[in-house]
Amino acid sequence: MTQDKQVRCLLVANIFPPIHGGSAIVYASLAHFAPAGSMHVLAPWKHYMNSQELKDWRVCDSAASYPITRIELLRPPMVEGNPMSRLESAWRVMTIDLPLYLKVLKEVASIIKREGINILCIGELASSSWIGVACKRLFGIPYINYIHGEEITIDMPYRRFGQKRREYLHQADGVVAVSEFTTQALVDLMGVPREKIRLIHNGVDIERFTPTPPHTDILDRHGLAGRRVILSVGRQVPRKGFDRMIEAMPAILAECPDAHYLLVGEGDYRAELERLASERDISDRVTFAGTVSTEDLPRYYQSCDLFVMPNRRMPDGDTEGFGLVFLEANACHKAVVGGRAGGAVEAVRDGENGLLVDGNDPAQIAAAVTRILKDDNLRTHLEDRGLERARASSWQVQTQRFQDFCHQIVNARLTP
Repeated sequence: MTQDKQVRCLLVANIFPPIHGGSAIVYASLAHFAPAGSMHVLAPWKHYMNSQELKDWRVCDSAASYPITRIELLRPPMVEGNPMSRLESAWRVMTIDLPLYLKVLKEVASIIKREGINILCIGELASSSWIGVACKRLFGIPYINYIHGEEITIDMPYRRFGQKRREYLHQADGVVAVSEFTTQALVDLMGVPREKIRLIHNGVDIERFTPTPPHTDILDRHGLAGRRVILSVGRQVPRKGFDRMIEAMPAILAECPDAHYLLVGEGDYRAELERLASERDISDRVTFAGTVSTEDLPRYYQSCDLFVMPNRRMPDGDTEGFGLVFLEANACHKAVVGGRAGGAVEAVRDGENGLLVDGNDPAQIAAAVTRILKDDNLRTHLEDRGLERARASSWQVQTQRFQDFCHQIVNARLTP
């Protein structure tokens, strides 16, 4: 019998720590909790959005328990301004894009040879799947696409990104979906055979996110002593529903005068959120904490009374693929309020670990928040069930499922 091959996976990820975000956490967790020697990461040391060097990336890599190879960029940098003409676009491809692609492919080939890689996991569908296709053709190595949701539900009209999504998914040897919602979208929108898809929900690091009493220094930092803290964590973009939460705050304050809304994270939508708070004369009841350290993030969850992210589906199809933040809050023994949209309905079981609302309706959001804050029995029930659910969804469990999927694909051609 042919010897069983062990997984030697190269994870290719544009969005990777020290970059913040749900997908970065997912990829870092897949590598961190994997068996020793089974995962190698290829990531950039510059951010493609602005071509700026990532702050503290060397510190991040030195602390990692798995090998990371950094390259300047994995994809061409974004171009702001007016759309390019065909001639300008062709010139950019020849002078910037193709040389970068060749550099990336050379680095990938070197890692494959040096590390004995036998499977690739592609973190960004539209921008990085070409690497999987190339390695499959050149080296006979299979690849997996890891799909969160928004990368297939959102409209992508650009010629170079978006139109090849279906082709990449059909050429992949396997596809990971983080929710049943994402699984169904892959089938319905991209025509991916269901048997090719493996559902692996996002997990949570239950050793890092744990129940503790509130931290006085966190509350004092933002002047929140004696307040009922309602927390949101995430990139400040419209789909997260932070604007609707701010619109709900006056009604919440009418029922719970000691409530205070604390937002952790940054994003292009922050100016609009600040405007909404000012317009409703509640700027003193809404605090923008900005980006917080990796060490402090669990302490913010532990210091709140309730976690809220009333996500919604946007007109262009942008929506939440799962909602890792709900599990993180649950793991810290906190009840949650989420939007009834996308994969969040799988992260938040209505009446079990939290409440679901219409993320477009501030009145529903206010009603759910005040109900939990005023009903101690309900809040305790949601907190206890949420903690149980989070502990059953640890990254140790989900990483093993990913490893099993990789193992299945790597050994698919082995015969007695």
